[in-house]
Amino acid sequence: MLLLDAGLRVLGQTPQTLEYLARLLPPNSDTAPVPAVAYNVAAQLVAVEEGVDRRPPLARMHLADARWLTLRAARLGPDVGPDAQIAVTVEDSSLADRTAIFARACGLAARETELLHQLTTGADTRTIATRMFLSDNTVQDHLKSIFDKTGTRSRRALLSRAAGTA
Repeated sequence: MLLLDAGLRVLGQTPQTLEYLARLLPPNSDTAPVPAVAYNVAAQLVAVEEGVDRRPPLARMHLADARWLTLRAARLGPDVGPDAQIAVTVEDSSLADRTAIFARACGLAARETELLHQLTTGADTRTIATRMFLSDNTVQDHLKSIFDKTGTRSRRALLSRAAGTA
């Protein structure tokens, strides 16, 4: 967790956060690194509070070696006014988060995204068809479309890319 004051000045951070942030932005000096993404989610929280934007104060960042981080911002303390401190949490992104990013990046339609999620559970064609109220052939048609959009040729390659491990 990264702790900021209302003016977005760094008040402190946990050792784990320091490690993550150093990987995102290697330090050049004795000052702890704070990449723009951490400030961006804190600023997004302020924008939401002021009615400028309604999108949630979160961001996802790719690290090296197939690791993704999710950053979120929230106010701290019992008095959650505009002067309250802002906490920016940094955590590993879940498989669902990574596949959602992948689906958006590849331009998958809503049903294709849902089918991709079903694949991440290990479901076969018949199970997916039952869960999504589709025929087996429609599932296969959706898969062909997903393969075309993602540049993959197999479920294994698709899941590997969607999970960020390829």
